Amino acid sequence: MSETEQLAKLIFETGQLKRLKRSGWSFAGVQSPESVADHSWRAALIGLFIAKMEKADENKVVKMCILHDLAETRTGDVNRVNDRYIEDKGEKKAFEDILSGVFKNDLLAIVEEYDERETKESIIAKDADLLELFVQAKEYKETGYSSVADWMKNAKAALKTKSAKELADKLESMDPTSWWHGLKKIPND
Repeated sequence: MSETEQLAKLIFETGQLKRLKRSGWSFAGVQSPESVADHSWRAALIGLFIAKMEKADENKVVKMCILHDLAETRTGDVNRVNDRYIEDKGEKKAFEDILSGVFKNDLLAIVEEYDERETKESIIAKDADLLELFVQAKEYKETGYSSVADWMKNAKAALKTKSAKELADKLESMDPTSWWHGLKKIPND
């Protein structure tokens, strides 16, 4: 199989993340939870912002955030409750199989660095993952899912970087819809 064909198959496979719902939110009764792709996209943006604030390698952080849940195309979204009962999710094997032959060494190195959490960039990427979870929980809480307060508390407590902690404090104190207030103008006719 050519590299182009392998990449084409990978591109189709990544579409699975758009259809795969984040499973943990079902415990809070969320009727239509975000997809894994939704989560990864905002985590990548948050990662970019934190990397800028922390003066880290932005490209590496964004790559880590984009790739961190890619294995879920094959493993599914295993939430914290499920994870207690699964000894080996096979995530590493899934990453290896997904990326076999397609920039495998470069991309696997990024995933492994993320998993080891020993570099500034990997710590920032994990903070972005956690902060995105925090933000999503805040949005769900504001729409009536009060039981997600624990998600917010636990995610915030796990943050490592000063920038992520500051953002969490600010996000917690704000109304999630405040970004558009003042943008809608009533004409003076």
